[in-house]
Amino acid sequence: MTMLKRLFDFYLNASLHIGLAILALTNITEINLKIPSQINLNMVVFFGAVVGYNILKYIDVLTRNRQWIKRNPFLILLSLMAFLTAGYYFLQLETLTQLAFIGIGIIICFYPFLRKYGLLKMFLVSFCIALITVGVPFLLTTPVTTDFYLTFLQRFLIVVSLLIPFEIYDSKTDDPTLLTLPQQFGIRPTKTFGMLLVIPFLMLEFFKSNPSYSVLIVSIITVLFIHFSSVDKSKYYTSFWVESVPIFWWLLLSMI
Repeated sequence: MTMLKRLFDFYLNASLHIGLAILALTNITEINLKIPSQINLNMVVFFGAVVGYNILKYIDVLTRNRQWIKRNPFLILLSLMAFLTAGYYFLQLETLTQLAFIGIGIIICFYPFLRKYGLLKMFLVSFCIALITVGVPFLLTTPVTTDFYLTFLQRFLIVVSLLIPFEIYDSKTDDPTLLTLPQQFGIRPTKTFGMLLVIPFLMLEFFKSNPSYSVLIVSIITVLFIHFSSVDKSKYYTSFWVESVPIFWWLLLSMI
């Protein structure tokens, strides 16, 4: 059991789960809007997400504590392998798609500067995920339809909502100088904010040419996760269960 727990923790700590979640969001876009799936794109999304999240999560500890590298050799090795794999598949992409990923990478570079501004940080992360999982796949299709703009806005809204449990859980350890939503407004108003964003996410679906009723289930699940989130929840509540919502959504669509 201890070995299984260690493997599971490594799966989470190495950002493999969040990588799978972002890949799931990309495939949701492809399924809903009937965009041809491309293995090269999917590989860049998954492995690029793993590398990107590991850099953002561990860059501070790497610069302050070199011993951390010695204690986490497998995480470093996996990140390096993910970087090389993402790089290989990146070179297989069309030039326009490559430029799109480079542009997103430049935007992500602003994250360290906005980290102390809770709302701006959430908006930046959500905007980048929407670009990766909706904007980039749409580069493979023409013309851009109204459904693209609706899907992009939906994706932005649902990602912001799913970040709320993380904001609440992290508020117990966040530096008091950080301007996170729970610190500025309290837990309950933060939950209300996240739940209210689910309403337009759901309503926008029915302005599409081919609405999917799966968003209703996803909306209910998201609201429940926000409602039951707290600073006392286990780390697995956010790092596994909340991050599993896109994966569940993907599986749900695949079965319909």
